[in-house]
Amino acid sequence: MSSRPSAEAEAAPAAVWPVPAPAATGWTAQRPVPVTVAWCLGALVMGVHAIWVYAGHVEASPARLWSSGAPFAVTLLLAAAVLAARAITVGYQRLAWTFFAIGVGLNGAGYFVYDVVSWVGRVPSASLADVVWFPVLPCFTAGIWTLARARVGALRPDVYVGAAAVALLSASLVAAGVGHDVLAWDSDGLRATIVNLYYPTVDMVIVGSVAAVTTLAGGRLGRAWGLILVAVFLTVLGDALLARMVAEGGTGVEVLDPIWSFAGLLIAASAWQRPRRLTHRPLGLPELLTPLVSMVLAVLVLVVAEFAHLPSAVLLLAAGSILLSTLRIALSLRSMLVAAEFHRLALSDDLTGLYNRRGFLRGVEEALAGRAPTAGFRAVLMLDLDRFKDVNDGLGHQTGDRVLSAVGARLSGALGPEDLIARLGGDEFAILTTVPAGQSFEAVVAGLFQAVRQPLQAGRISLPIDASIGVAVESDAPDGTPSERALELLRCADMAMYRAKADRGGWARYDPLGSDQQRDSLELAGELRAVLTGTPTTPAVAADPERSLAPHSADCGWLELHYQPLVAVSGAEGIRAEALIRWVHPRYGMVPPDRFVGLAERIGLVPYLTRHVLQLALDQVARWRAEGAPVTVSVNLSASDMASPTLMDEVLDGLTARGLPPEALTVEITEQTAIGDLDTGRDALAVLRAAGLGVAIDDFGTGYSALSYLQRLPATELKLDRSLTTKIIEDPAAAAIVQACIDLAHTLGLEVVAEGIETQELADALVDRGCDWLQGWLFGRPTPAGPTPATPVYTRAVPGPVPSRA
Repeated sequence: MSSRPSAEAEAAPAAVWPVPAPAATGWTAQRPVPVTVAWCLGALVMGVHAIWVYAGHVEASPARLWSSGAPFAVTLLLAAAVLAARAITVGYQRLAWTFFAIGVGLNGAGYFVYDVVSWVGRVPSASLADVVWFPVLPCFTAGIWTLARARVGALRPDVYVGAAAVALLSASLVAAGVGHDVLAWDSDGLRATIVNLYYPTVDMVIVGSVAAVTTLAGGRLGRAWGLILVAVFLTVLGDALLARMVAEGGTGVEVLDPIWSFAGLLIAASAWQRPRRLTHRPLGLPELLTPLVSMVLAVLVLVVAEFAHLPSAVLLLAAGSILLSTLRIALSLRSMLVAAEFHRLALSDDLTGLYNRRGFLRGVEEALAGRAPTAGFRAVLMLDLDRFKDVNDGLGHQTGDRVLSAVGARLSGALGPEDLIARLGGDEFAILTTVPAGQSFEAVVAGLFQAVRQPLQAGRISLPIDASIGVAVESDAPDGTPSERALELLRCADMAMYRAKADRGGWARYDPLGSDQQRDSLELAGELRAVLTGTPTTPAVAADPERSLAPHSADCGWLELHYQPLVAVSGAEGIRAEALIRWVHPRYGMVPPDRFVGLAERIGLVPYLTRHVLQLALDQVARWRAEGAPVTVSVNLSASDMASPTLMDEVLDGLTARGLPPEALTVEITEQTAIGDLDTGRDALAVLRAAGLGVAIDDFGTGYSALSYLQRLPATELKLDRSLTTKIIEDPAAAAIVQACIDLAHTLGLEVVAEGIETQELADALVDRGCDWLQGWLFGRPTPAGPTPATPVYTRAVPGPVPSRA
């Protein structure tokens, strides 16, 4: 911005064109065509103006169009339009670009006002145009800091102090060079002096602001801020040349107009550049470079001022810059100490003082990125305390924290200072150690066990401590970046630790084969989730009336029910079958339930699985009963099903919706499920039993086998597990137990189902002991549903009386 001198060579205030910050981070909008046209038109006007001025035709035009401020004003107003378009069309950082658009617009308008005043008569140093120009510089300064805050967030106090130090240093240099000439421009009084000092002073504020942002970004500014730096340099250069030229007579200052015009166009262009995101750099010695340089230059100014007899203002400005630079260094050092403490806390565990997961992974990455040990090899160990939950639950978390702290201290004492130890969370610890040549990791593990397994005294209780350890060596993760290898080593050690815990072997070495099995299990879990949440899409599936209701994923197969018949003996009546879920998998074929039901339980998919089984079973029963076969189907429920507040109502609603009587469905729960949470199981079963459904206790004899619980459960039948029934031929004790269970069940009014019947001899023996129903491969394996239910009949191998419960 410039207040150009009049024809009488009167002095004028310096021109300033500060610069905006770059466009919004992450902004991907294309520059609108009108914006491009406006910018090109401004460049054209500036180019013609520059040619006209530098060709010496400033006074050749009678209309004074090209010798006036009109071309400069047109260029600035077009640049303001480009900035306004940026503020309007892109919401992010709108306020900052609004500041710049207002500032550039006022700058252009000020030149029109200046021309009007100059056409009327002599232009004083403090004219009406300065009233329009004065808000321009605050708008630009606000725009720069608003952009910086929007791109970086809250700025540290030392950034502002550094900006002020650079501003005072720049002001001292200007005052030393042209300060006396600026004050001597004319004799219009105090008002002119204030105007003459205002523009170069704010010039220095903007220089300090841009220097602070540049330091903040560490020099990695990108194209947008690069344009701003060039614009600032041109602006300050133009202002300095203007001050010198006016002091020497004020002729020929028009040659500076293209410089300010070009700076304005650079600002407008920067608004539409894809910027590089600014971030706070990690504090370090490079952060102190700017205040140190400012301090050294300020000291040099003081020395020169002493010998060259410069004005007192130069001394005061330089001294102020030294004080602010010192303050900036002190604040930066304080921030460095705080940042170092935060860094330590971010990488360490509060309870034990060891590294946390983030710190451990960073340490492993650095180790893998460095040179391999000349002798020996690196190993990562994962240590998990056994039965730690019992300590927390029984003695409280305070005692649990004492155990964790003690284990951390013991591990630190058992390992060397170069080893890396971390608490990853809960009761898991990780160790990075170098196993010396000639020593095996078994020795390292033995040393850890010796340290950890020492009892811990908690009051009057001596707590035994044990752990499971998984070991992975560097060669288990040979490929990838250091970061990827660190994660892979930790994963391998974690898998080995879980294998050690499952095998109860104390420790285990990572086994790729076992890893493949675990990976297959994870893959199967993902496919099961897809199956249970998918819908039938292939014609083959949609054509099957049963499969069309089954969950389906084109790449993962579908679920279907197979039915195994129950055979009535000893006077029992009816047609019964147990519904057993199967997964038809495109790669594995027919997947049995023992491979995926437990998996569904672990990943929380049992509610989906149960609802689909119930839907398929009830639909099939409805089809059979519509054909005249009074079939009763048994469906298994899990522990999580028993705890569901809505499942029992859904079962009853499913029967009602299909017009089925309650006796069409029997629900089976295992002995552990029924007795594990007796109150919940009893209440849930009571709802179903009251509605008329059958309730069976399945796998009896595999869990608690507490016969007294039977009188508290609203069951209708007892299913003896094959682990009991198959032994009665050769084991008299097993036969006696089975007979006792059958007699007690009959006394309580329960029917008895014997499972696992594969031979005629076994079937006869169980019938002789009073079983009501038989189930097993002797009478039929589980098969998909047919048009009519399977109805096998029991026949004795040797004719004889069939016991009756009568």
